[in-house]
Amino acid sequence: RGWGDVSPETATAQMRGGGDEPLYDSISPAVFPSTTYARSPDLSYPKGRCYSRDDNPTVEPAERALASLEGGGEALLFASGSAAAVAVFRALRPGDHAVIPGVMYWGLRLWVKTFCESYGIALSTIPMEGRDTAPLEAALAAPPAGAAPGGRTLVWLETPANPTWTVVCIRSFAEASHRTPDTVVAVDSTAATPVLTRPLALGADVVMHSATKYLN
Repeated sequence: RGWGDVSPETATAQMRGGGDEPLYDSISPAVFPSTTYARSPDLSYPKGRCYSRDDNPTVEPAERALASLEGGGEALLFASGSAAAVAVFRALRPGDHAVIPGVMYWGLRLWVKTFCESYGIALSTIPMEGRDTAPLEAALAAPPAGAAPGGRTLVWLETPANPTWTVVCIRSFAEASHRTPDTVVAVDSTAATPVLTRPLALGADVVMHSATKYLN
């Protein structure tokens, strides 16, 4: 989906939190402090919301804004960028294969290595730069010990990468990744923001941001 009437230069301001506030047309999105929601006599939830951990509408305008900015189907907000990244890796099962760049946010790299080792996930750490997909293709063709036949693969890109600002051609890496069945390409686009890069349009399956950085 294109930008439509939204200018890339001022996109986040124009999004107005993902849509007009329906009750009073307030500029700032409403905050809902409620923990639980009213039930019907049959104990169902007529408004479709059960508990604020999963159903609090406070975050939904921001989620809609992010999904629209990235051209995605939907978005989820987490308490931190690390929590969002961890959620992606935790979708893997023992015997699956994760491929990460040698240059990436060190805190996440340390967590991924520890998690994969303790959870039985095969891990490949490879150089990623420009359009050179040869190391990726080699890692996908010959996964390390522990990768189960027919398992899923997660290819994690970070571009520009922290701290060297190494840039990866998302389209090239996505195309190379998707030649292997059941491979998901996720991109940490924290440093680029959707104003400069829209990974989903370039072939990625998932995009994440640490929103307190450049996006904010």
